[in-house]
Amino acid sequence: MLLKTLAGAANRKARFTEVNHLASLRRAVRVYGTLQYIKPDTLIMTEGAPRKAIYRIVGGRLFVNRARRGVSVGRYPSVIAMVSGFEGLLSGNYALLTHDFTTRLQGNRKAWRLLLRPRLAALKKALISVAITGHGTQLTQITTRAPNGDSSDMYILP
Repeated sequence: MLLKTLAGAANRKARFTEVNHLASLRRAVRVYGTLQYIKPDTLIMTEGAPRKAIYRIVGGRLFVNRARRGVSVGRYPSVIAMVSGFEGLLSGNYALLTHDFTTRLQGNRKAWRLLLRPRLAALKKALISVAITGHGTQLTQITTRAPNGDSSDMYILP
């Protein structure tokens, strides 16, 4: 039921703030920008600060800034996780989510949390979990944890 509710939220643009905690750095890195999912298979992440960059994922290809030739997202397990999570949630495609992850949904329509844990060995090397929280059709936070101690907290702003 949640996936059908969220599927109606696709094709919207949302602002985000992301706080990256990298094991190799003493201080967290903050990133600000926008996210947009366009059905059926396009995710655009525009970073405005601290540096400007545009990441477009179309199908299974990642394009950075104005690049005309993309690279396969298969080379980047954390990108696979983000794409599968967004596409699975926003398209209502439960099969996509469960292909790459085990899922555990908690809460109800008003306040929910979806925990994704990787199934695939390549994903497990780069990712421990992705926790997605929200209320109604609004995604509010995406938290990723990596085996090397890195983590990211992305806050989706209304």
